[in-house]
Amino acid sequence: MVLAGGLGTRLRSVVHDRCKPMALVEGEPFLARVLDQLAAAGCRRAILCTGHHGEQLERELGPEHGGLELVYSREDSPLGTAGALRQALPLLGEDEAVLVLNGDSYVDCDLAAFVAQACASTAPASLLAVHVPDAGRYGRVTVDAAGVVTAFAEKQAPPAQGPAAGLISAGVYWLDRCLLATHTTAGPCSLERDVLPRLLGGKLTAQIVGGAFLDIGLPEAYASAAAFFAHCDQRRQRPRKGLLVVDRDGTLIAERHYLADPRDVELLPGVVEGLRAFANHGYDLAIVTNQSGIGRGYFDETTLTAIHDELRRQLALAGITIQGIWFCPHRPDEGCACRKPAPQLLERAMQELGYTPEQCLVVGDKACDIELGGRSGVRTALVRTGYGAGTERDGLCTPDLIVDGLRELARQEVGA
Repeated sequence: MVLAGGLGTRLRSVVHDRCKPMALVEGEPFLARVLDQLAAAGCRRAILCTGHHGEQLERELGPEHGGLELVYSREDSPLGTAGALRQALPLLGEDEAVLVLNGDSYVDCDLAAFVAQACASTAPASLLAVHVPDAGRYGRVTVDAAGVVTAFAEKQAPPAQGPAAGLISAGVYWLDRCLLATHTTAGPCSLERDVLPRLLGGKLTAQIVGGAFLDIGLPEAYASAAAFFAHCDQRRQRPRKGLLVVDRDGTLIAERHYLADPRDVELLPGVVEGLRAFANHGYDLAIVTNQSGIGRGYFDETTLTAIHDELRRQLALAGITIQGIWFCPHRPDEGCACRKPAPQLLERAMQELGYTPEQCLVVGDKACDIELGGRSGVRTALVRTGYGAGTERDGLCTPDLIVDGLRELARQEVGA
């Protein structure tokens, strides 16, 4: 089900003769890109929830798009996002769950993988989350270490120092049909304000993806659409070589005793050069890290999110994207299943990003990093940064490689 009924008032200065999802990008409606993505993911039928200029949308798109059957549900008056979905429920047939997308935004990701993981979850709802440079424009989402959504924050004006990066909902959801039927009303109703907040407390999970995201709600965002899709197409054509899974403290950034201040995030020498070399050779990049400072009460997950936002910001300045960060918040004595060297977080990262153990390389400065890879059948590399030199000296583990740092690892692995 694709939500395509918004008024698009902020975009009318540049797109005044059509609804926002039908805004043209190099001669093709923006919505066509969303439909292409659905077709590529294996979808065969889409219900378009239309409203403003709905008749034009139906006329231009017709009954199918690239093999995708198109069915229309037009609202006579604005029903809101959830109200539009409720109105279209009779068109679902016997389907028990539905993939919901916004027709005016796009996230460059594997929708089929998202659906597969959402189906495997016991939660009745799941969303895609993505990191953006200006989270205040959309409102933030908070996700715990188990992938459960714990909070939503309203849209906020940029702080005095400028926009702040953060995690947001990408407007892509997997929802049980009964949830839509019971949590919506026949009149105007908002998915974002009236439905999703009621699912906090374990009924809503999130998958965090590292793909690029675009919402064309503002003229300047719409103006960047052609370049955005060109970048997506270029990335898609790049062969995926593997997944580099990196520890955080002592491997990517300088070791601090229970780092609790984003201002203390400091990339280690050679990290940018090493990560860039891996990325240029087709590697995706992920972080798996133990953060027991949360369980010990030294800082909370909000602080950890701010630290990771700063880390992403510094890497982004160098043109490096992290596809995901998976962390364990527990103390060592809690006996959890996610603290390294337990393999749960690594296996989640591989599953969500679509890699097998044979395609991965785990890098860290401690014995638990090397044991993590060993338990999952993944090659490992010990770096001498952080605690790495001591780990090597004491013979605490048997990595496949031992190198001075990420720059030297890249030279050995990809010849850069």
